[in-house]
Amino acid sequence: MSTKSARCLGAAAALAALATAQQASAYCRSNTCKVSELCLQDDLPVGYCRPLRWTSSCIGFNVQEDASGEISYQEISDVLDAAFRTWQEAPCDGGRPPGIRVQNLGPVSCGAVELNARDGKTRIVDGLVPGNANVVVFRDMDWLASAGHRSEMLALTTVQFDKNTGDLWGADMEINTHLYDFTVGDDSAAPREDLLAVVTHEAGHFLGLDHTLAGPEATMHDRYDRSDPMNFRTLHADDIAGICQIYPPRDLSTAECNPIPPHGFSPECADDQLVACGVAPPGAGGAGWSVPLAAAAL
Repeated sequence: MSTKSARCLGAAAALAALATAQQASAYCRSNTCKVSELCLQDDLPVGYCRPLRWTSSCIGFNVQEDASGEISYQEISDVLDAAFRTWQEAPCDGGRPPGIRVQNLGPVSCGAVELNARDGKTRIVDGLVPGNANVVVFRDMDWLASAGHRSEMLALTTVQFDKNTGDLWGADMEINTHLYDFTVGDDSAAPREDLLAVVTHEAGHFLGLDHTLAGPEATMHDRYDRSDPMNFRTLHADDIAGICQIYPPRDLSTAECNPIPPHGFSPECADDQLVACGVAPPGAGGAGWSVPLAAAAL
């Protein structure tokens, strides 16, 4: 069974009220209980609630090939590379980067938020499980038609994970180009939103961070201020502390990089896949959930 979780930008006051005196940092990790108010900061569970993280040091993402009517595929791809690079180059102890790599695996046809796994839900043909992609998709139409999508959301990242371990299995990012106009340049004057700022925030969710208890200067703050997009483009000390705690620095120079999702890869959605494509090994999968994480406008 797979579980998912989603996050958007919003509800800053409620989170700020939950800050505790004993926390030296205000970052929060996403958790298996899907409770934002439970601010986990280390690898230890609280009851049955476990923090989320990718167990692999190498993760891949794809951009849905249709891109957006207002932003080209190449512009989107470049912005996403820059956003993930910001997190990968965070200066941890001794100036070393976090022990995580993220690769852009190119365009895919599938734009669905889904996880195909041996979970009792996914349709399996001849013992084979359809493959997956961690997809970034731009919703130029019908944003409000999908469950959980609200008008104030600039973007929404849904992560799929094993509820028993907190291991991340997949992540999909949706950008609300239906209700908001985005720019990829430095001219992000209202009413246009800065795409790099928004997807840098969403990349934090992709990597396992929830909204921070820190102020609006932090990238993982839950409210995006279009008048000052640099706060989201550049990491605050709190953001850096969070990403470095989840993925401590380690030597990745000789580590094999396999960005294929844990349950196999395919550029197509499950219903469109051939039986022979993007299969997972027998027995792959376990109990899991998904949770949506998102960004909202002020």
